[in-house]
Amino acid sequence: MDKRSNRVQPIRLSPEFFPLDIHKSMFINDLMITIPQYYAESWDPKVLAKHSKNNNKWDVEITYESPKETGKVKRTFKAKLSLFFARGRKQTSSYRLKWDNMFAVQLANDYPKSFVRSLEYHIGDEYYKEQKFTEYDIGGFKEQLQVKIKWKNDSPIITIKEFFRVREESQGFPKVFKELSSYLIADYLLSSEDEILRRIQITKWKPRKEMSKELNENNIYLLLNRNQKELYFGETKKSLAQRYPKNQKHHSFEDWTEYSIIQLPPETSEHTRLLIERILIAVGSKLFPNTLYSDLPVLGATRGLILKNKRR
Repeated sequence: MDKRSNRVQPIRLSPEFFPLDIHKSMFINDLMITIPQYYAESWDPKVLAKHSKNNNKWDVEITYESPKETGKVKRTFKAKLSLFFARGRKQTSSYRLKWDNMFAVQLANDYPKSFVRSLEYHIGDEYYKEQKFTEYDIGGFKEQLQVKIKWKNDSPIITIKEFFRVREESQGFPKVFKELSSYLIADYLLSSEDEILRRIQITKWKPRKEMSKELNENNIYLLLNRNQKELYFGETKKSLAQRYPKNQKHHSFEDWTEYSIIQLPPETSEHTRLLIERILIAVGSKLFPNTLYSDLPVLGATRGLILKNKRR
């Protein structure tokens, strides 16, 4: 246990790794870090001597290990290590590691509090600069990764894993961070500013017991019984928690076990939302057995689903 409150860490920094504060540029806009000068100076001088303006970019795979609390799962991500040349800078202070959105999303999922703090600083940029705040003045904590870069056959081998992580029970609002993270990630890591305005957000399939946590309004939703191959399309202006309070029976489909939500943009009108629902029902009735139309469905019950809607 780290002596500092609310931190968990390995006993020591792993050999040949350097500590890395998790910061905004790792999630938003830049998606990169600069390699510390002291760390680059530890590389073999023979390797450094081979780097030049004609040999300054390397496509790499990051071997990433998720935090201990999430199972220490190993994944690989594409990235690029590069050496840039700027007047007055030493070679060893000029190495950068840049990655794509997929790794940024993974970090945001694994370190949600750091992601939310970074997003707060990003949105409130002008305000916080006027207050002369740094990113780390917000929230009162700092999570860290540890990074290793080894050179083999003139190619970098990169490993990234946990160093410090705020424990979930000490995050203040860990369930809120978890529930909102998918929406925040979708908007700020996977969309341009124009795309945010028209983006719809689709959740993964979730168990029925989690319905009471759904607070977002203006939704198309799907109810599913996977074992019985039954499906229902619905729409609601309310949140799903309000639409289906605990212990309330559904008017036409009680045996559903999972759900998924298509959250519509906030400017979507009630007329448009109802139209989308009716289109989905109409398409579903053409594909799956149902009581709405007498047409022969494209997919029989053995190959498809049974549509449970009773009204068009």
